[in-house]
Amino acid sequence: MKPSVIVVGSGAGGSVAAWELARAGYPVLILEKGRSLLPGLGSPHGLGAPLFGNDEVKAGRFFENQDPTLEPRTARTQAEAANGVARSFVGDVNDLPTTVGGGTIHWDAKVPRFWRQDFKGRSLYGPVPGANVADWPLTYDDLAPFYDEVEARLGVQGDLAKMPTTTLAQAPRSHPFAQPPNPPMYAGQLLAAGAARLGYTAYPFPMAINSAPFDGRPACNSCGFCSGFGCPTLARSGAAVGFLHHALLAGAELRSRAFVFRVDLAPGGRRATGVSYHDASGTVRRERADLVILAPSAIETARLALMSATSDHPNGLSNRSGQFGRNLMFHFFTIAGAFFPDSPHAWRGPNTDFVIDDFVGPDHPAAAGAAGLPYLKGGICETGGTSVAGPLSEAQFYVSTANTWGVQLKALMRQTPYRGHIAGLSMVGEDMPQEANRVDLDPGIRDVHGFPVPRITRSAHRFELVAAEYYGPKLAALCAAAPGATGAGFIPIATIEDQTGGSQGSAGGPASTAHIMGTARMGDDPLTSVVDPWGRMHELENVYVGDGAVFASAGGFNPCLLYTSDAADDLTR
Repeated sequence: MKPSVIVVGSGAGGSVAAWELARAGYPVLILEKGRSLLPGLGSPHGLGAPLFGNDEVKAGRFFENQDPTLEPRTARTQAEAANGVARSFVGDVNDLPTTVGGGTIHWDAKVPRFWRQDFKGRSLYGPVPGANVADWPLTYDDLAPFYDEVEARLGVQGDLAKMPTTTLAQAPRSHPFAQPPNPPMYAGQLLAAGAARLGYTAYPFPMAINSAPFDGRPACNSCGFCSGFGCPTLARSGAAVGFLHHALLAGAELRSRAFVFRVDLAPGGRRATGVSYHDASGTVRRERADLVILAPSAIETARLALMSATSDHPNGLSNRSGQFGRNLMFHFFTIAGAFFPDSPHAWRGPNTDFVIDDFVGPDHPAAAGAAGLPYLKGGICETGGTSVAGPLSEAQFYVSTANTWGVQLKALMRQTPYRGHIAGLSMVGEDMPQEANRVDLDPGIRDVHGFPVPRITRSAHRFELVAAEYYGPKLAALCAAAPGATGAGFIPIATIEDQTGGSQGSAGGPASTAHIMGTARMGDDPLTSVVDPWGRMHELENVYVGDGAVFASAGGFNPCLLYTSDAADDLTR
């Protein structure tokens, strides 16, 4: 009989691991902290519509996200940590959905590939002062077959003929996309024209969204409720739809409302025997297995490993090096936009339909040298949308400015300057790994279950700050070059300090990213990494990490496709 497996978490990494193992005949149990919002998941009769598609009020009631009052996170800056400040913020710190399917339950389904250079940054470009730059122990070419497999399962749309040769040299593809692109949105076409005027190339964004019926689900109708919402028609793929549903049909078992709080170890501390968890009633349950895969997200994986400390692992699982929880990375977003006298309808469609990768880098401007940096890197630009999908979100945006209510708010809602007349883009900028950016257990704050909450210590590296100031004007110029555009501008950066009320000087911004990476770095050396090239913890024989925690670098790309491909690669190898 094949070994039994427990997978903790049902997001992008966990669902792929469950699918890969279940179809190979392994007994698989998936334990998910959140509830299921997908009727019919795992049923041979097929999936029903999600329970929160087009629901504008869900964000205010934490429908699929964790409640930050019951399950908060805490945060502080590096400077605060150095001065002995335990925390400066308690609440929502880069929360992800706590539900079956994880973050892909409401993602916008952008799935670009990392480039070859992202896996060998230290070898190619050398160290960055104040950062912990490292090569991955694998290459793009190692992962390429698994990129192909995952894209085929998700039904990724795109147009290989329109991709730049420079892009394909860094991220070559051996197969065409599963589906052609969606019809382009008007806002995207305007900004793509602006890009062309300045010599940049905008091409159809690879997205896990149906442009034609696929896997028993219909084509996208471009309703506009994409990023942050459940897809009302199931045209958008994701972890639950593309992998978990099929894993359950292949025999895997899913238990929702199961909060895993410890990985249980055998005497001697070399092997896991299973996990302990709270069920929906709060009763402690224990499950035994031959293999344990952790995939609840980079922050929660670190938290679980640290909560699982024993006399054999006094600093947490596989943490003799002290590296577990370190090198936490988020992407910084640099945002630009322009006003259009006629409505560009930027809120319609699948959030973004064009991508520009001319700003990925590395670049060597004078600004880099002046800041003591060897180079700068940006990232891809998500082109053509706004962050406001409906009137409620638009009203909330306006009232975030002082004295904007009553008559003033009514006038703005009639004019709808933001939702109706602004279109823009955001650059997914590369974050530098830093050992001081980390997750540990807060010594004084506990969640509703009585367990210590994760504490995030983070400050931006000057690499991110200088890069945002360097690329921001280029992004604004691109927006200004769009036909009919007026009043273009940019907002440089968003960091953890912005969320928690701290100051980042001129680089403060309103947006943040829930692209969470690092904390359990992959590598060959147990002194500088947490897991090996197969995702197995260096100090445990049968515990694996299958989410973005294993990333050695952030790249300038949405990371979700890489976790899924990496999880498939680890299991196959």
